[in-house]
Amino acid sequence: MYRSKAMLNKIILLLTLRILSYFTLFPDSVLLTQAMKTGLRLLLTFTAFFILKSLRDKHRSHAFAYGNFTPFAMYGGYLLLGLLSVAWASLPNYAMLQWAMIAEALTFAWFFTQLLTYYNAISDHHARLSLVFGRAALFIGIGFVAGWYLDPATFARMTHEGEVARLGGIIINPNELGMLAVLGTVMAYAELLDKRSLKINLLLIGVSVAVLLLTQSRSSLISFLLVSFIFIVKLKNIRVISLSVVGAAVALPFLFYSIILKQGDMEEVMSMTGRLPFWRDLLTDGFTKRPLFGFGFMCVADGEYFHSIHSYSAKMTHNTFVQVLLNLGLVGFFLCFIQMIATLFAIGNSPDERHRGLAWMMLIPLLINSFTEFGIFGESNYGIQFYQLLFLLFVIKTVPVTSLEPVRHYRSKPALA
Repeated sequence: MYRSKAMLNKIILLLTLRILSYFTLFPDSVLLTQAMKTGLRLLLTFTAFFILKSLRDKHRSHAFAYGNFTPFAMYGGYLLLGLLSVAWASLPNYAMLQWAMIAEALTFAWFFTQLLTYYNAISDHHARLSLVFGRAALFIGIGFVAGWYLDPATFARMTHEGEVARLGGIIINPNELGMLAVLGTVMAYAELLDKRSLKINLLLIGVSVAVLLLTQSRSSLISFLLVSFIFIVKLKNIRVISLSVVGAAVALPFLFYSIILKQGDMEEVMSMTGRLPFWRDLLTDGFTKRPLFGFGFMCVADGEYFHSIHSYSAKMTHNTFVQVLLNLGLVGFFLCFIQMIATLFAIGNSPDERHRGLAWMMLIPLLINSFTEFGIFGESNYGIQFYQLLFLLFVIKTVPVTSLEPVRHYRSKPALA
């Protein structure tokens, strides 16, 4: 049995750096920022591959098996259509760049998932996704909370005519950071349900809640309340449930006025900060122009921006499903829809209740974020990376080389452990 805990730390560091590679560190130079991001991501992908190769060269006791392959195949079909769409894209260079970044993210997800599952198979130090992701979210969350106080000019973003400060600043969209905070909470909940590392997971929850409150993200707050409700129900502890009900009764009015309303503008809330009229214009004035195959991968108009009649102008839709309709049309939307259905079936058919629970809770912030921001089928962002990791964990597993079980295929047992 492989006993190197240092390898577990390398895996945690690898995912932490991967998440950091989506942050903007040089906002004054788009070219330098993109070069840094691209270089770091490629380096991390090669690192994941070489660490995996080193492990397999030293420990040949297991082999990979693949099943629930439909989610991966349909995702491949989505990327294939995206690549073909460069031929008719309104912005071919931009479409190609976006496609390359998302394809590279899938490559990293493939090697990282294999590394995670192979290490688990040969080691007595389990690299559970909840542990690895949780530690990464904890380190990043501590960094952002510290930055809020030490360098607010960088870490705080002023909105609502300069009256509301939101954590994220020039580094990351506050709603995207809020989603990461909720995912960190999900990992802590999964660990606590397994009765693991009480203190560090309570710290993770505390840091994640602090990040969530500082981002002022409405969609992330909704996600947090939903996953917390699921966690409390799963605990089956009457005392905890009672205390949670009392705590919610006290906290919800404050959260409603401070995060949902912000400046007391109910009209802004009801229009989802102008998104509803924007989506209506996208569907009526944009989608109808190219309904079958769209404007090309991640392109939403004939030019760089879609100019809305009733709302703002933007080059992305703030809704991953509308994004697919605009850039790949009904054909692309159908591929993505089938891919999601296949992923849900893969999760639902898993025989391990703990793994199913973790996956369902992960999907909540990913999907809610997808309705208001870049999302899992939008422009390159770490939400896409997380979704790729999620469905691949139900596609890839390891089996002992002496096992009579087929090496090439399995039915539904996941590789989340």
